[in-house]
Amino acid sequence: MRVLSLYFTRLFVARFALVMFGMVAVLLSFELLERGDNVLSASNGDPTSLVRYALWRLPDFVSHLLPIATLLGAIMTLGELARHHELEVIWSTGTSPARLIFGLLPISFLLVGLQFAVDNWGVPPAMEQVRELGMDSFESSRLGDDSGNVWLRSGADLLRIPTESARSGELRGIVIFRRDESGALIEHLSAAGAEPTEDGWLLREVRQYDALTQRSNRIPTLFWAGRLDLDQLIQLSVEPRELNLAEMRNLAANDAYGQRRVEVYETWFHQRLAAALAPLLMMTLVVSLGQYLRARRTLAWIFAAAVAISFAYLVFARATLAMGELAVLPPWLAAWGPVIAFGSLVGSVLIFRDSGNRPPARALLSAGN
Repeated sequence: MRVLSLYFTRLFVARFALVMFGMVAVLLSFELLERGDNVLSASNGDPTSLVRYALWRLPDFVSHLLPIATLLGAIMTLGELARHHELEVIWSTGTSPARLIFGLLPISFLLVGLQFAVDNWGVPPAMEQVRELGMDSFESSRLGDDSGNVWLRSGADLLRIPTESARSGELRGIVIFRRDESGALIEHLSAAGAEPTEDGWLLREVRQYDALTQRSNRIPTLFWAGRLDLDQLIQLSVEPRELNLAEMRNLAANDAYGQRRVEVYETWFHQRLAAALAPLLMMTLVVSLGQYLRARRTLAWIFAAAVAISFAYLVFARATLAMGELAVLPPWLAAWGPVIAFGSLVGSVLIFRDSGNRPPARALLSAGN
């Protein structure tokens, strides 16, 4: 079994690399043709900027294409084995698809690790570099309202911060509306600036208005025990997909400062983990369908079935992700539901086939001839 697994892995890796390289090269070519002029303009005509831009876009392309390349690479591998009638021999020896899947776990988990690494540590910094060019759809999402302010929530308190101040990472012109547990205003604070401390923020040049006594006074400094991370304000302006797990967890812990539903970041946190399993799911799908491959003429059927099931899985995953963001489904179910459904489908195919009466070796060999 170990020899068979190594042989299948060697065939798969060659075809996976070929498919991945080809698809990435095609997409990068179209990307540079479409945005090359903008990249050169943003870099004052520096030709090396095209190379840097291509490298920045590479993680995003790899992230999207890795499951597809796994699917196509596995199908091409099965097709190669079927062409030489090796697949019939493998099944005739009593090797079950489940055993073959188990033997392919090392390469599958390697692809899972690659998917997670690219999604979590490759895409976020790369997209940050692309956004700095400020081109079209890669511009940062809007931060703030039409009046040029950002409204945040920290506990029961509401904050108003000038957008430019939030982007610069220095708090200036901050306004804090302190509220009680029922939401009633109890104090209004206006500060010229603020500095972070271990337990909160030290406000400078504060104008304090007490809503209960309706009196106001000026204070040189005042401590405010609120939670506010300036780095996270910038993170709120980008899509959750461009954040790593730690950043999503921190934003969820701070209720996204009232800028978005906290379910958005909780759902994407689980989705980041669930999406890493896509290569493993594609590999198990193809191998489970490969037990139906008895002759070369059925390869098209296997290809069509694998593509249809994979497409349905991706559409279902996107739909549940949206429902998780809207709090229609629990975040964990929105992310892991499609994975569970996909795994159950593959498992049922394996169990159904293994429980049936498999044709004897002689029948398999004659079908190959």
